[in-house]
Amino acid sequence: MNEPELWQFRFSLYPEKVRWAMDFKGIFYRRHSVLPGPHVPVLLSRFGQKSVPILRHDGHVIKQSAAILDYLEQHWPGPALYPTDYKEREGALLLQHWLDHETGPAVRRAAFQEWLPHTDYTARVFATELPEWQQRLYVTAFPAIRGVMKRDMRITPAECERARALTLKALDYVAEHSQQTGYLIGDHFTLADLCAATILQPTCLPPEYPVMLPQPFPTGWQHWLDRWKDHPGTEYVRRMYRVHRNASTA
Repeated sequence: MNEPELWQFRFSLYPEKVRWAMDFKGIFYRRHSVLPGPHVPVLLSRFGQKSVPILRHDGHVIKQSAAILDYLEQHWPGPALYPTDYKEREGALLLQHWLDHETGPAVRRAAFQEWLPHTDYTARVFATELPEWQQRLYVTAFPAIRGVMKRDMRITPAECERARALTLKALDYVAEHSQQTGYLIGDHFTLADLCAATILQPTCLPPEYPVMLPQPFPTGWQHWLDRWKDHPGTEYVRRMYRVHRNASTA
């Protein structure tokens, strides 16, 4: 089969879900990284939508991370991410839906409220791996891009207060439900753990996350991380990354 092509943001929750799944399965693939803001005409002209991730493979175009993971599981079944037990599989898929549609937008909204004001640092994180001159241009354009992002993600004080509560709810969930076996469903790493660790990784930014994050963090980034650093849910996230986040096969 031809190598799959992943269209992604470098620093984003949902492309990371797909990257991790392909790395876990040892799938060789190509990445096309786009920048938030300038990505809109690029993706609209090719795929008719502006959101990522998008996977292209053997004439198929698969959109949204859950559909992509399902496609990967069908075409590269081993090592499996979906539990073999029917009830466990249904539980993992339900958990993925909750994390994707409720938790993920909340975590992103609340984190970006504190991260976006740091123009130079945040823009350069988004533009990781690009040449210096392109990073400088993106830093210059970032105030306008930030305004669009805030509108699109509904980053307002009231929405972000609710988003922080939903982030805490998800951290409480993974801390409680991983106590018995160390994993959320069954006794080994599955789709449920991949989704939870990916969606919650902004709460602790594990060092295995495959985007370079220069140190020290700006004050807003550090304040966000300090908010969650003692929560047992972040230890679960760090452990999933430490034990199960394979090297990139891109």
